[in-house]
Amino acid sequence: MVLKSLSLQNFRSYTKAQYTFDPKLTIIVGPNAAGKTNLVEALSLLATGKSFKTGQEKQLISFGKQVSHVNGTLQDGEDTEDLAVVLAHTPTGMLQKKYSVNGVSKRRTGFAGRLPAVLFTPLDLDIVSGQPGDRRRFLNEVLEQTDQQYDAALTMYSKALRQRNALLEYVQKSGRRDEERFSYWDGLLIANAQIIAEKREALIHYINAQEKTLFPFMLTYDKSVMSRERLLQYRDVEVGAGVTLVGPQRDDVFIQSFHPVSQELEDVKHFCSRGQQRLVTLELKKTQLSYLERQLESKPLLILDDIFSELDSRHIDHVLHMTNDFQTVITTTHREFITVDGLFEPHVIELGK
Repeated sequence: MVLKSLSLQNFRSYTKAQYTFDPKLTIIVGPNAAGKTNLVEALSLLATGKSFKTGQEKQLISFGKQVSHVNGTLQDGEDTEDLAVVLAHTPTGMLQKKYSVNGVSKRRTGFAGRLPAVLFTPLDLDIVSGQPGDRRRFLNEVLEQTDQQYDAALTMYSKALRQRNALLEYVQKSGRRDEERFSYWDGLLIANAQIIAEKREALIHYINAQEKTLFPFMLTYDKSVMSRERLLQYRDVEVGAGVTLVGPQRDDVFIQSFHPVSQELEDVKHFCSRGQQRLVTLELKKTQLSYLERQLESKPLLILDDIFSELDSRHIDHVLHMTNDFQTVITTTHREFITVDGLFEPHVIELGK
């Protein structure tokens, strides 16, 4: 399947718009604030069922509007598939999201992965140099599109975690603790945390097994084990903090490479140059592409959002080489940043004109 078209209504800065995409390469050109990343966010919404930019998804609906529509059409030969996401404000102030495939309503876990996609933005450099949450985000991006069991477990875990943290806040303020309620939410957390940890561990093993052609590195899973024993161990400290202190929300991944002098494993975040960290990020994105293709038996859409201002010419060449085998959407402020081999003419969408 390839992405054929995208239509937007009351989405971010778009009142009404429709775009078509080339099966090979589409370049979206426009100045800053022209809506390039908003368009990419719509593609990400169709791929994963949620925004990659914000947890406050009410912001996706254009200011002053009540309902937003994002529709995409996929094509495989003569066959087409229509994806739709509808976002609406409710009278209670909550956001309502509805997903459908060919007009048939779906849960998000049954919707995500219909348009497999790998998104590469300047923020992805934080996978290597940023905080643990950036590395967990990367793992989630890969697994939520390829594994419905992981997606369901992560969703349930997140809900249970919010409930347990609310209980801890109540204990902190009142001094009273309902052990029966804690036992219920603890059981949900432990069961789903085990699934999350197993899936993350398997993905990390896959990444480590792949050949690294740009820069050698390996990942080490720093797992925060969730169990009744550990919850008991942190019982009093958690009340003081008002949050749950163990579990997948505390996981990290160490990205390490051998030091050229000592030959000992060192953290890439601390001893490698910015350029080497970019190469590691490129390797991770290459692996993400191969993993999605292998798991879904379909080539994912590659989305490159305004990354060329962050890369030198050598790194740009590496990225453009990745586009050869995948349908690709590139956003950029300047068309001249991107050169193709002349075998075909890319489709160009110009924004802000």
